[in-house]
Amino acid sequence: MTSPTSTPPPHYLSLPGARTVTTQAVRAAAHALDNALREQAMMCLTADPGVGKTFALYTLCEQRPTVPTLRLLQRPQARPDDLRYNLHRALNLPGDPPQDAGICDDYLRQALAQPSRLLAVDEAHQLSASCIEYLRYLHDDPAPQVTILLLASRPRLRALRSQPILLSRVTSWHHMEPLDADEVLTVLPAFHPLWHNTSSHVLARLDDMWAHGNMRRWAALTHQLQVHKRRHPDHPPAPATLLRRLDPRLAPTT
Repeated sequence: MTSPTSTPPPHYLSLPGARTVTTQAVRAAAHALDNALREQAMMCLTADPGVGKTFALYTLCEQRPTVPTLRLLQRPQARPDDLRYNLHRALNLPGDPPQDAGICDDYLRQALAQPSRLLAVDEAHQLSASCIEYLRYLHDDPAPQVTILLLASRPRLRALRSQPILLSRVTSWHHMEPLDADEVLTVLPAFHPLWHNTSSHVLARLDDMWAHGNMRRWAALTHQLQVHKRRHPDHPPAPATLLRRLDPRLAPTT
């Protein structure tokens, strides 16, 4: 399955009013990606679930409009034929891919020869060994002008690191860190106007009790804040109120 990179994905829970914020983690990922693009290398971008690696991909692609990007999201344990088919679609090639694997590969190689492209594979930890071998084939072949970016969840990173093919070819294993405590205080008001007038003390408390710098968790908190404001527009919620709706075990007792 392919996804366009020209339009940013919706924020988690499709939050009205949410904005894209370039964080320290995104800037660091951008630096690593630019190095990979210069070398036409293979790079792996990892993060804990919810930190924002997939959203970062869209942000980085938007910031590099001159770099054609092919984004693939493979189903678990896909076969090389699935990868060929998805590449054919992502390249907008006419007709159906040739059924003969060799002919199809020649067709794809010619299509990938120019211009230089970024080939980004999301949830790469789900790739089968045969698909990883196919990516190795594209990487090592001098005809395709591609930089390969693998996105993977850090808890599943072992599945990729166990592949000798990747260990000898990935030049950058870049991990995206969650927001640090200081960054939370500046990113959240920029992320959503509902946090504009929230005190630093409350933001720090919510982050310590629940979000831990994780943008998906902050999106969930923002959603709960929106719900509360619709129901009680004249009564700002206490941190305990928001947390109780997400996880009663974590709600402060005071």
